[in-house]
Amino acid sequence: MRLGKLSLMFILLLIPVGLGLSNDAFGNMRDSVEILTVKQTNEYSNYIHFQPEWKSYPRNLILDVNTTWDRIVVPGEEEDTDYSNHGAKQRQNGLHYVNSKPVVLVQYDYMNCQTQWFHYAKTGLDFLGYQFDLLKQHKSIHNTIYSDESQSQKLKNGFAQFVPICTSKDSTNYKYSITVDDDKFGFDVFFVPSYAQQWNYFLYPDSFEYFSEPGCYGQNYQKFYGQCMNVGKDSGLLIVIPDELHRPMTKITIKLDEIN
Repeated sequence: MRLGKLSLMFILLLIPVGLGLSNDAFGNMRDSVEILTVKQTNEYSNYIHFQPEWKSYPRNLILDVNTTWDRIVVPGEEEDTDYSNHGAKQRQNGLHYVNSKPVVLVQYDYMNCQTQWFHYAKTGLDFLGYQFDLLKQHKSIHNTIYSDESQSQKLKNGFAQFVPICTSKDSTNYKYSITVDDDKFGFDVFFVPSYAQQWNYFLYPDSFEYFSEPGCYGQNYQKFYGQCMNVGKDSGLLIVIPDELHRPMTKITIKLDEIN
C-alpha cells in the first residue's frame, strides 16, 4: 500500500505480516510479527568552497537535498525509536579533491538513511510551497545559453557531486528534479550505480557507468525532471557543472522521491 504526498512530516503505517492469529483452547491470542513502514523525508545541505586551483574561486556552491522514501523497520531490531531528529548534530569540514582539484566540503554527520531529520522546523506554509513546487517539477528546461558541444568541453574541467538515495529495498524506483538558481550555465545529471562513478567520470571515463534509459540522465539542462526505474540501493545522482560559477553563492536544489 502506498500513500500519496502528505503535508505532515511523516506518517507511520502498521502492516501486519503473516497474521496467523488464532484462538487456542483457552482463548489466548498468539502474537503476530508487524512491520513498520515510515514515510520519511530527509533534508540536508552540502556547502562547497572552491579553492584557488578552480576558476570559480573564491565562490561557493550549495547542494540542497530533499529525499522522500519508504523506510521499513522491524520493531525490536533497533534501539532508537525516535524517528524525528530536528537540527544538525555535528558539522564536519574537510578538504576533498574533485577532478584533481581541492574543495572544502562542509556537511553534517546526520547524512544517513537511519533517522528522519530536518535542518529547521517545518511550517504549514513550507509544506504548501513544497506541494506547489511538485506541480512545476515535470517541466525540464534545456540550457540555451551555449551548445551541448560546448557543455561537453566545459565539463572536462568541471565539478561533480554524488547524491545518494535512501531505500529499504535492494532495487527501487525514483523520480527526481534538479534546479539551479543561475541561468548562465547548464548542468549534466546521471543516475549512477555507485559513488565510485564520481571519480570514474573524470579519472576513468572509459569505466564511467550510468543508467542509460530515458529519464535516468539529462545533459546541458537548467532544470531537469526525470524518473529512473530498477536502480540499486547504492545508487544516486551525479550532478556535474562547469567550473564557471558567477555568484558568490550558487544553489542547486535536488528533490528525490521513491516510488512504487
